[in-house]
Amino acid sequence: MMFRPTVMVAIAVLGLVGPILAASPPPFTRPAMNVDRFGLYVVAENVEQSAKFYERVFGAAPEVQMPTLVGFDIAGGFFAIISRTAYAPNVRRGDNVAPYISVLDLDQFFTHVRTVAPESLVTPQIIVEGPFRFFKMRDPDGNLLEFFSVSPASPGAP
Repeated sequence: MMFRPTVMVAIAVLGLVGPILAASPPPFTRPAMNVDRFGLYVVAENVEQSAKFYERVFGAAPEVQMPTLVGFDIAGGFFAIISRTAYAPNVRRGDNVAPYISVLDLDQFFTHVRTVAPESLVTPQIIVEGPFRFFKMRDPDGNLLEFFSVSPASPGAP
């Protein structure tokens, strides 16, 4: 005789398994690791030159400064510049990473970048795509950076 699950069997199984499932959050809500701080790095030919560039752009001094690595605290994350020669000799120059950084006042920051590093701008103005507003720029080593803001949905919007 072939076993056919019935509604009663399903209810019984859910009665036993349901509380166990309900006690555990879905896997995607649990962190896979206990992250202390998020960071990223860009590869540079001349760390000192890149550090000066980012110091002007970020408007802040580095948190860590060594000959082959310079790091900035950006919103609690660690933005590092590393020496290609010391740490990544086989990496192609430029486009090694695309930091996508949210800023509170995109217009003000765009004006700041246009003032301190106008030659670095890839987009001549802020681009608007739906709720996203952003602009792109390149550092002295050709690495692309994007700065963005997201507008809240309008009342009555889907």
